[in-house]
Amino acid sequence: MITPTHVVTNALLRRRAIVDDGLGRWFVFGGLAPDLGLYGLTIGGYAFYPLVRGLSFGETSNLMWNDLFFNNPFWLVIQNTFHSPVVLAGLALAGKASGRAKLTSFALGCMLHTAMDIPVHHNDGPLVFFPFNWSYRFNSPVSYYDPDHYGRIVAPIDLAITIVGGAYLATKWWRARKTAAVAVA
Repeated sequence: MITPTHVVTNALLRRRAIVDDGLGRWFVFGGLAPDLGLYGLTIGGYAFYPLVRGLSFGETSNLMWNDLFFNNPFWLVIQNTFHSPVVLAGLALAGKASGRAKLTSFALGCMLHTAMDIPVHHNDGPLVFFPFNWSYRFNSPVSYYDPDHYGRIVAPIDLAITIVGGAYLATKWWRARKTAAVAVA
């Protein structure tokens, strides 16, 4: 799924009081965090490989998405640390055991992100058993972007969740802000 869909979904669950409001921001951040590393790797790769190694944009894309993403240990660690159900379960348990509710909320937000990703990544989803297994990915018959795997159906649904959910959240935020302004006046 696209990153905004994860953030909006987590924010909608926060809004519905599924997550305690004091911890909701950490839960929403958990919807974003798993993808931040890949954004950094992507930006860095598109700067480094053309400028330092002299690769074209196409060669850089091919290297990053057909090799580094699947084989480079640095890329695997960065991409899968907050996508791994194993790591996230450990973080959630550590947060619960230590009384660190923010850590637990963050880990649960990341878990929701991962739970939404696994079924919509044909062959490029999270490493399910990372760090114990560095190669197994669930090969879903569905992809959120690949037209050969229902991407033409899933992509518009993904985008609709983001747009409709985002509009709902923006409306609620605007109304709350307007009400608070009236109460102050």
